[in-house]
Amino acid sequence: IEGHVPVPAGFQFFGVDSGVRHAVSGADYTSVRIGAFMGWRILADVALPGWGSHLANVTPDEWTKRAAYVPERILGADFLARYGQTHDPVTRVDPARTYAVRQPTAHPILEHARVREFADLLPRAAEPAISERLGALMAESHASYSACGLGSAATDAIVAQARAAGPAAGIFGAKITGGGSGGTVAVFARADVD
Repeated sequence: IEGHVPVPAGFQFFGVDSGVRHAVSGADYTSVRIGAFMGWRILADVALPGWGSHLANVTPDEWTKRAAYVPERILGADFLARYGQTHDPVTRVDPARTYAVRQPTAHPILEHARVREFADLLPRAAEPAISERLGALMAESHASYSACGLGSAATDAIVAQARAAGPAAGIFGAKITGGGSGGTVAVFARADVD
């Protein structure tokens, strides 16, 4: 836990309820989690120096160089035959199921980099190019999460409305929050937007 980053004067974050209850316990979330742990296991064989055994420690450049080692999808039986179970204490690989692996692996790697950049840039949000970049980071985050199969039509619609309103309306970015398949959309806007 690294504390918090103050929201600069003149800006705010608020949540918009999508009306769809989020669910991180369903099959979609579980299969994405398994896919990410499969990717971790595959990357462990590629010997990433200094990565500290966490996907968030893999840099985007390291990921770009090694993404081809991680298959788009893999049958559970094929993964188990080559690597055995993942080290996740919560889930088990189903031999009969095919899992998406590359996108669930890419998401935590790239999301970690986006969050770090966002936190670094937030104090300079008053600069137009910076507020634009902050919004772009939120859009990238939303797209990546949705590409994992965890988005929803309702949250996509809210994000699209926020993007359409844009900086002219004082709205710089929007993204689904941590809950999967619904839940709340976080919006970054001028403080006078309601």
